[in-house]
Amino acid sequence: LTKAFGAVFAAIGVNEIIKLGDEFTNLNNRLKAVTGSTEEAAKAIRLVTQVAADSRAGLSATASLYADLIIATKDLGTSQAEIADITRVFGQTLAISGADAGAAAGAIRQFGQALASGVLRGDEFNSIAETNSAFMLQLAKALDKPIGALRDLAKEGALTADVVLAATRKMKDSVQADFDLTAVTVGQAFTSLRNATLALFGSIESETGVMEGLAGAIEKLAKSINEMDVGKLVESFDKLVYAAGLLIVVF
Repeated sequence: LTKAFGAVFAAIGVNEIIKLGDEFTNLNNRLKAVTGSTEEAAKAIRLVTQVAADSRAGLSATASLYADLIIATKDLGTSQAEIADITRVFGQTLAISGADAGAAAGAIRQFGQALASGVLRGDEFNSIAETNSAFMLQLAKALDKPIGALRDLAKEGALTADVVLAATRKMKDSVQADFDLTAVTVGQAFTSLRNATLALFGSIESETGVMEGLAGAIEKLAKSINEMDVGKLVESFDKLVYAAGLLIVVF
């Protein structure tokens, strides 16, 4: 198993490992902030990981939407499981609409921002209408309105968070049925692979704290450099360059 991890890490590369570690740390920090505790954040991460798998969406984007929905529903008494369902529905409609990973991440971000602000309208509405036609069709159906009426409702500020969330709950079964008819694309398969790798790094970090330790070491180095005498720093750098030159000559 150790050799397998070593092969994976070697294939990914140090820079990508650091990026994945930072991505998970940012994801975890966001969930801690909105759930209020490490324990609830851990529960949220498990839910979000499953939602991303169920909808073939990016894990970070899914976690971001989940966090925004917690903010949007904080006064509605909505459970984490219900928030997970809403997040899953939106992700699945993106897959039905044929949105690629980049477009899907953008639409998820716009949807989350809109609901966190309390209303879906303006640029957020336009972005979702362009990227996620399946959601807009289901939204119109859930509200018992023609699809063309949604833009007017958005302009009037009638697509409030509670209205959109209730409609999203209502479309759950219909969306699942349509999603089950779709085939996995190569792009979605790679997204799932990246999600699995990110989740793996999260598990390793939770067990070992290796990325937190690395960040702390780099911070300590930066502090040491800041406190170092400039003359000594230049002298040390000159010695480093000289030593590197000797290595090149020797080898």
